[in-house]
Amino acid sequence: MRKIVNLFYLCISVLILSCGDDDDAIGNLPPMEVTNIEAQVTEGTLVRISWEESEDINNDQLSYDVVVNGRVAADRTTELSLIYDVSDLIDDNSKNSQKGLSIELTINIKAYDTNGGVSEESEVKRNVFVNRNPGEFEFASINFDFSYYNWLEVNWYPSVDEDDDILSYDVYLNDLILKENYIIGSDNYNGIGSVYYNNNYIQYINEEIVIKVVANDRDGGITEITKSFDFRGTDVELGTLTLPYNNAFDYMINQDEVDGKIGYVFEIDENTGYVIRSDEYTHLRLSDDQGNYIAGSSQRISGESLSPGTYYLEIGDYYSNTLSGTITFILKDPKESDINLNTLSVPYEEVLNFDIQNNEPDNRIGYTFEITEDTGFSAFSDMDVSFELKDANGSFITSGYRRASIETIQAGTYYLEVYHYYYNNVEPGSFTLVLKDPNETDIDLGLLNTPYSNSVDFTVTRNEPDGKIKLLFEINESVGYYFDTQIGTYMNLYDSNNNYINSGYRDINGENLNPGAYYLEIENQNYNDISGTISMILSNSNESDVDLGILSTPYDQSFDFNTTNEVDRKIRYQFTVEAQVSYAFQIVNESYDDYIYLYDSSGNYLNGSDYYEINGSLTPGTYYVEVAGYSNQIGSGTLLFNLQ
Repeated sequence: MRKIVNLFYLCISVLILSCGDDDDAIGNLPPMEVTNIEAQVTEGTLVRISWEESEDINNDQLSYDVVVNGRVAADRTTELSLIYDVSDLIDDNSKNSQKGLSIELTINIKAYDTNGGVSEESEVKRNVFVNRNPGEFEFASINFDFSYYNWLEVNWYPSVDEDDDILSYDVYLNDLILKENYIIGSDNYNGIGSVYYNNNYIQYINEEIVIKVVANDRDGGITEITKSFDFRGTDVELGTLTLPYNNAFDYMINQDEVDGKIGYVFEIDENTGYVIRSDEYTHLRLSDDQGNYIAGSSQRISGESLSPGTYYLEIGDYYSNTLSGTITFILKDPKESDINLNTLSVPYEEVLNFDIQNNEPDNRIGYTFEITEDTGFSAFSDMDVSFELKDANGSFITSGYRRASIETIQAGTYYLEVYHYYYNNVEPGSFTLVLKDPNETDIDLGLLNTPYSNSVDFTVTRNEPDGKIKLLFEINESVGYYFDTQIGTYMNLYDSNNNYINSGYRDINGENLNPGAYYLEIENQNYNDISGTISMILSNSNESDVDLGILSTPYDQSFDFNTTNEVDRKIRYQFTVEAQVSYAFQIVNESYDDYIYLYDSSGNYLNGSDYYEINGSLTPGTYYVEVAGYSNQIGSGTLLFNLQ
């Protein structure tokens, strides 16, 4: 039929040409039927429908009506193609979660000329394979670490795919892919997508950061969401700062700040100390221009040395509320407030004033002094400050809280620092610096005749460089010893060659001290002066022991005893039996926590009790019963001694 029509139009064309340009001779001829109609999917459910231009004998301008499955897709369009969304034509019953959707399109097209001519309607059927993109979705939350920039977390609500395709997700930080082909499973918290990235991303924060999540149905359909962050958008450029520098700036952090922070960028050309403080509780973080962490705190950061370079200070709000305040920058030499005491004569004792303010980069004041002879050193204060002593090369010598001391420092130059750990001001105060011979307050008791029992008063002041006094004494025969004080202090016993012998808290004792010279140290481990009395007993440790000799059974006696003046804190009762016996030993009427032990003549332990009597049997031989107190306690009691 189409060949006949085309032949007809060819004959008419010849006739028209033979008649010249007089259109009225035969009237207007309609356009030819539209041909070569095609349908091709461009993306998702979008289909490009195209056709060839219809032939028109009159060369009229043509337009077209396009109907797809009974729905008007175009009305008198002059174009030769159009994009048509076939999503409304999808039958819900034709879903296929793996293969997409195959749709049959019935396409009808008519051509119109400008003189009212209408072509025959062309109709074709075309099958297209379409895939609907995943549905729109949203971020649930994006969380950044703004302290060290070493983790971030992206959470999003899942997309819904109308084709029931299984969706996977790709997550990006700018062009860096954080996760690829991620599928939300049943184990995900609240059924949302969640990706945690625990690597440093400091290199990205100087420019805009874009977080993107792409949903992919694996049939070519994708839907993506993005969110941009400009963390440095409100930064303040301070430029190069001239030293020393002291300036304050008002700041405000409101809810529009995506990272809850404001940044200050500054540069220095020379080394300096620094103090940066806020009048409000906030978060301060100082880093270099590479993002390397230098210091951070809640309200104040400081340091003794900041090298030439560019630095970045962040002021952050912990609570994500509107925060305003004042930030103060102080850049200065931390040693400018130090004091030179010059050369000091020994002995030296002086009260020195200090005022450590919160604009001190090193939180301390240094005192330089020189001595020309060896001496002891002590520094102490009633304020909450610490001390640290260094030599001229900066080598550590000694330190302490409220008090620092050392027995000997040699002639030379020294640097004493008075400092505190906290950023708030220390109230102005004072400390005492002492340089003197640590042995000048020692007490020489001379040669002691034994047995010896006496009490010696002592005082150990805070200005003692070695923090102790020594009681020096000599003995010319072997004795036991007992030293006791009621003051909470430690004692140390040495011989004249500084060889350690014994030590203890409040009391020490021993059974044998050979003839020679000794010294007893009494330590002051307090911040204040201590005073007290020390009882010294030097005597034969066995002089109160009792030898009962050979005992015959039955034997039943009681012995009152008192260990108060016993250097070994015990009394022994020795006895001999020539036949096998049964024994029962018990302490009654005791005034302290005592014990009773039984030994053979070689000192081998046989029996004992801290609470009750002991009993048993003995073969012929020599034995001794020992009465004493727990942990060197002293007191009195009665020993019940029974042999059967």
